[in-house]
Amino acid sequence: MYLLYLDGSGSVQNPTEKHFVLAGICVFERQIYHLITETDKFVSSLNLGGVHDVELHGSVIANGKRSPWKGMGRKERLKVIDLGLGLLRDAHWGVRAFAVAVDKHAKPLSDPVEYAFEEICNRFNHFLSRLWRNGEGQHRGLIVMDNSHYEQALQRLARRFREDGTRWGALANLAEVPLFVDSTASRLIQISDLLAWAVWRRYEHSDTRYFDKIVGRFDKEGGVMHGLVHRKPSTEECHCPACLTRSAIKDSK
Repeated sequence: MYLLYLDGSGSVQNPTEKHFVLAGICVFERQIYHLITETDKFVSSLNLGGVHDVELHGSVIANGKRSPWKGMGRKERLKVIDLGLGLLRDAHWGVRAFAVAVDKHAKPLSDPVEYAFEEICNRFNHFLSRLWRNGEGQHRGLIVMDNSHYEQALQRLARRFREDGTRWGALANLAEVPLFVDSTASRLIQISDLLAWAVWRRYEHSDTRYFDKIVGRFDKEGGVMHGLVHRKPSTEECHCPACLTRSAIKDSK
């Protein structure tokens, strides 16, 4: 089984922010323990207190307004994020990243969170189908998400996807509706949060420093990047990896 750990970055309600991002890491069940262990070792090396008392949360670390980050300089805090993303960059080759960046001004778009969730479910299902097609075994998938006020809505949406399919068809490879957990108890949700923050920085502020560190981790095949989606207004031009891949596919048809 593959587990996709998801978290979001950006506020749907905040009118001063343009983007909402849903992102996560896809990990085969036997690789989970190793990645958690490496993350705990990294947190321990920061010497910020008890290992399990320190949560890696991108925006909280960057802002430095809460303990244990409050007494740390900004340069030092951003270095923590950079090193934390290095855990994803250096993970087992089978660990894949998925992300959907939604411009809230894109039309027609009723709910950025629901759009991002449907898109990422489809991409995850596509990945599992490709493994089977390529002779790498038949695997089921399970989505694990951080607790949020979107929980009930997304569970209803997931049930509908499973019963009626999405606009791309059925999600036959997903074993169950998403499980929601407390991010403080899940290191892989925390790594997903750092990933979501890095993607959000890239689209919201054109800051590619962190995104470039992990861009090679997005699910891809044959030069086509399947794991990254950018939903933007049709009138806007974009040269991000997701949009360039999409343009290349259109040009080849």
